[in-house]
Amino acid sequence: MVSFEDVSYTYPNQKENALKEVTFQVKKGESLFITGKSGSGKSTIARAIIGIIPHIIKGNLEGNIIVNGKNTRNVTVRKLATDVGYVFQNPESQFFTLTVDQEVSLGAENLGLDEIDKRVEKALQLVGLEDKRYESVFNLSEGEKQKVAVASQLAMSPEVIVMDEPTSNLDPKATDDFFNILWNLRDKTLILIDHRTYRVPEIFERVIVMDNGMIVEDTDSEKLSDPDFRDKYGLRRPERVYNLNYSQKMGWKSLLKVSNVSYSYGDGFSVEDVNFELGEGEVLGIVGSNGSGKTTLAKLITGLLKPDKGKIELKGSVGMVMQDPDHQLFMDTVERELTFGLENEKPPIMVIRSMNLQHLMKRHPHSLSGGEKQRTLISVFLVRKPNLLIMDEPTTGMDLENMKRLVNWIKKLKRMGLSLIIISHDLEFLEMVVDNVLMLKNGRQISADINSIFN
Repeated sequence: MVSFEDVSYTYPNQKENALKEVTFQVKKGESLFITGKSGSGKSTIARAIIGIIPHIIKGNLEGNIIVNGKNTRNVTVRKLATDVGYVFQNPESQFFTLTVDQEVSLGAENLGLDEIDKRVEKALQLVGLEDKRYESVFNLSEGEKQKVAVASQLAMSPEVIVMDEPTSNLDPKATDDFFNILWNLRDKTLILIDHRTYRVPEIFERVIVMDNGMIVEDTDSEKLSDPDFRDKYGLRRPERVYNLNYSQKMGWKSLLKVSNVSYSYGDGFSVEDVNFELGEGEVLGIVGSNGSGKTTLAKLITGLLKPDKGKIELKGSVGMVMQDPDHQLFMDTVERELTFGLENEKPPIMVIRSMNLQHLMKRHPHSLSGGEKQRTLISVFLVRKPNLLIMDEPTTGMDLENMKRLVNWIKKLKRMGLSLIIISHDLEFLEMVVDNVLMLKNGRQISADINSIFN
């Protein structure tokens, strides 16, 4: 179904190859997991399979990519759409309409396919969204949005489905739901690109590990359960981690006090009666399922929203790293992004090296991989040193090596007296850095076993 024949590729205005003599085949009905470090070429492979490379992103492409017997050089992206579907990391980036049924039918309508209504009905059944057919796509949870993105591809009946980090913004329950959908799609040829390996061996037969634009391993996915194999390539554990140990009081000098804070959006959802204190140098993890109120609470603390009742007292300045880095990156190079608004023309080399950005300083921020964008944005705030830094899903798109770099930076900032609030579904990451945990469920602060909030 998919064949890469000695493929090398260089992005426009770049000297370094993103892919270097890549060769592999994927048979009909086979399931392939592609992993590796951030910036190793994984997303470039996905873009090449669906024809974005070379038809939309030009650059220099050598070798041949064959999808269902068609050389992608000679076939438009439109014509490839019935052969291969693509599910993005952020489902909203591929939404073009307002309601679920319109979104799911759009691709099939544009291609002039028949029996549109039946296609939509079948696709929604496969992802379990029949009851949401006429909902606004913007009223859905993150997990439901990702299901819509999958359904919109299924409606075009592609033989191959390529997914680029589709679970990175999903909570554990929504991730399980997503993998249950993939289990029902095993008649398709599935290609999943991700850093996280949770549940992968259950569904995917084969794993390719990328490094520096090359395939360094092509083997059975059961190898992901081997600690030596994971250590060799810096891969994350396939089992879910829930061992979050934390203390209730550490005796820090108070930096932030949130007292009886409530906020309502007017559509029925509200955050109610949240109370906590954050000390200088304390790291607080905020956890909860998608839509539980975590980001709303962060916006209240930063002043982006004003509470309906209650009080927020903060001593000093606050910065916030949002979940989608594209919303905060606006300069034309990484270097200018880091120095914008600062007196010094050059950012601290220690920050650059710690975040592994030294080879990216002249790149345009929006040409980077998801993990590279996230590291750039975190570095923007590390350079500015606020008293409180809020990070919303900071490990999205981040490989294990760079996650450990971030952990080390957080520990260093903590020793310097900086306080952090980290919103995350990534329990493996939280386990490494937090002192305390605040749990939210349906907008309410709860005290419970962390497992229960995702059930």
